[in-house]
Amino acid sequence: MTKPFIKHGKRALAGILAALTALSLAGCNDVEQTVTPDVTTTEPIVTTEPTVTTTEPTTTEPIVTEPPLPEPLEKYLSYYEENNDFVGWLAIPSLKKSNGDLWIDYAVLQAEDNSKYLNTDFWGKKTEGGWIYADYKVPITETSHADNITFYGHSMKDGSFFRHVLDYQNKGVDFLKENYVINFDTRWEENQYVVVACFLIGVYEHQDDLPLFEYFKCRNFETEEDFNYFYDNIMLRTYYNSEIECVYGDEFITLSTCAYTFSDSRFVVVARKVREGEDISGYADTYTKNRNKHMPAITKD
Repeated sequence: MTKPFIKHGKRALAGILAALTALSLAGCNDVEQTVTPDVTTTEPIVTTEPTVTTTEPTTTEPIVTEPPLPEPLEKYLSYYEENNDFVGWLAIPSLKKSNGDLWIDYAVLQAEDNSKYLNTDFWGKKTEGGWIYADYKVPITETSHADNITFYGHSMKDGSFFRHVLDYQNKGVDFLKENYVINFDTRWEENQYVVVACFLIGVYEHQDDLPLFEYFKCRNFETEEDFNYFYDNIMLRTYYNSEIECVYGDEFITLSTCAYTFSDSRFVVVARKVREGEDISGYADTYTKNRNKHMPAITKD
């Protein structure tokens, strides 16, 4: 049994070797083929965001230097120390007594209301004459005050306080020409004003046939219309005209006192602040009577 296995095994082995030899020879006769495996090599995609250097603009805020607050005027320090309601000094420098003193030459006080100094003097003493005081609504400070400051004073028979404000009513245009400059210094600043209107008015609606003009409420002119309302009304009533220009942005003072033309009447003098560099020397010659002034209807009865 083994021999046949060997015999047939030798033949089979010979056949296999012959086949391998043939395959080997056949392979040498072909062009060598290099088989490259189908490998897709993808280069990694590197997404590099461009480097953006954001340079914030260097914004240097301008340094705003507030101007220093004005120092109080030395000549008024003692008045403020004596009464902290002291805010300034009012004077009409040409309106003099026979001895050379001024008729209107007073410290001005400003309280938290308009009643305190009706019957209280500078030193806190109760008196019929009270004192000269500024309307309380807009405080007078080192940096601000009302566009139109109203001063109140009694018209005393002895000539004190605002009695001589009535001279602008009773003594005519020549008196005005001689006394058209009014000084009002705050505690911090010296100022001059020129008279632009003088008028008589009542305090109640029934005293006139025009709407009541509450001049004492014309404090700040927030708009040009506010200013025009004030200016048109004072010029409608003024006893005198002049060539003195007044525009929106100007500052004013108003002197108000009791008049005796009719019950509950007031006589009022309005003056404009002198502008920087303004020459006022020729203004006196421009005053004339206003023959068309509006008078309260009660005076026509």
